[in-house]
Amino acid sequence: MKATRANSPRMVTPLNVHQMVRLMGQWGLGEGALHTQLASHLRMLVVSGKLAAGVRLPSERSLAEALDVSRNTVGSAFDELRGDGILTSRRGDGTYVSSARQFLGVRGDDRFESFLANAPSIGPRIDLRSAALPGLRLVVDAASVVGPELAPLVDSHGYVPEGLPALRVEVAKYYSSIGLPTIQDQILITSGAQQAMRMAAVSMLEPGSVALVEEPSFRGAIEVLRAAGARLEPIRRGPYGIETSELIAAVRRTKPKLLVMQSTVHNPTGSVMNTGRRRQLAITATNLGLTVLDDTTLADAMIDEPPATPMAAWGSSVITVGSVSKSFWGGLRVGWLRADPATVAALASIKAGEDLGTSLLAQVTTARLLPRIDEARAERSRVLGAARDLVVGSLTELLPEWEPVVPVGGASLWVRLPIPIATTLVQRAERLGVQLLPGPTFSCVDDFDDHLRIGFAASHAELLAGVRALAEAWRIVGNRG
Repeated sequence: MKATRANSPRMVTPLNVHQMVRLMGQWGLGEGALHTQLASHLRMLVVSGKLAAGVRLPSERSLAEALDVSRNTVGSAFDELRGDGILTSRRGDGTYVSSARQFLGVRGDDRFESFLANAPSIGPRIDLRSAALPGLRLVVDAASVVGPELAPLVDSHGYVPEGLPALRVEVAKYYSSIGLPTIQDQILITSGAQQAMRMAAVSMLEPGSVALVEEPSFRGAIEVLRAAGARLEPIRRGPYGIETSELIAAVRRTKPKLLVMQSTVHNPTGSVMNTGRRRQLAITATNLGLTVLDDTTLADAMIDEPPATPMAAWGSSVITVGSVSKSFWGGLRVGWLRADPATVAALASIKAGEDLGTSLLAQVTTARLLPRIDEARAERSRVLGAARDLVVGSLTELLPEWEPVVPVGGASLWVRLPIPIATTLVQRAERLGVQLLPGPTFSCVDDFDDHLRIGFAASHAELLAGVRALAEAWRIVGNRG
């Protein structure tokens, strides 16, 4: 394919420094000088097409600060790539990618890079990026006795786009038991919550449509909306959730097609909107004619409170997304979407054309698990509570100037730093053996560089070692502000 020149009118949006760092991933953990490793990784990003022709890179100074290296390191890497014709620079105009394997048009975001396989790193790593929980023993018990339910299904073709009837019934009971009366026809089974969100977004959004997104927000929501070509407008989430007045103002200002939010356990903050706030937002959205995509994936990972009634109990324009990823095990890849029957039927048609249906084996297992949801909630509460208290206590002792938001649920801690250097801090922590996610990962406008998310799904020993290493990283870079 013919390369696109840097001065071509077919220019893409410049990369900001936070996007660039996310693309870089684990770049400086190998052998050799840092500038050599940096040049090699940048070359790989260009060759793979992740850095498209015409992209303007961040300045050498800003990239050096974010990567926690000297400006000479970045300058030497850029010089090498300029010499190879991969980059080109013009005085006063910046540095551009001269050529790439392909030109990327509408694409997703880069916030899921931490889930991808990276190059082998040097030495042991403590991964505090993920809030994904290990599976419960209940999953093994359920999977070992699915034979009788599975046997008659094997006689069919096995394609059930809307989902196994027995599981749809169980999901309907699940919602009815927490205050949201639901029937089978309101449930669509999906291959995880991410697919449910994506199908709903694609069905309601056209490229360029406006979608309101909580700030901060789950990175999966940002990924889904970016991939759908939506124009994301942030709406700030306060300590108690979105203010009704701010929602009304945002709708009038931006004319959105969709609001994506988490009314129960919020990722990354771990906060939960109270019942009054959920009710008022649902009523307001319905009155405004605004569809709400309410991601309740973490609803069964409460630590201090009982399960919350979903927003859809008070608003007909609310579509609810859920899954068993946090309650039982992410490896099942079973999620669902709750909406009115007509919407469910329409989305089932989309799913039929996409994958013909979610694995029946996983659905049979999940149908056996859901009646035991109270056992799963109790186990999650016990394990998550102990891990949360351990991390909060360690931070209070070692980093007293930090301001953690003590979560009500979930497996992550949202922490405010005294100065906005989270991206740089994460780079330094990486070299000390700890992997974390900086605040901009959870912002559709790359805000919150004064925040950090610490996942506490790891073992207690790893959590303690990780916080100690993080304190050492802060000692090194924290005085730069």
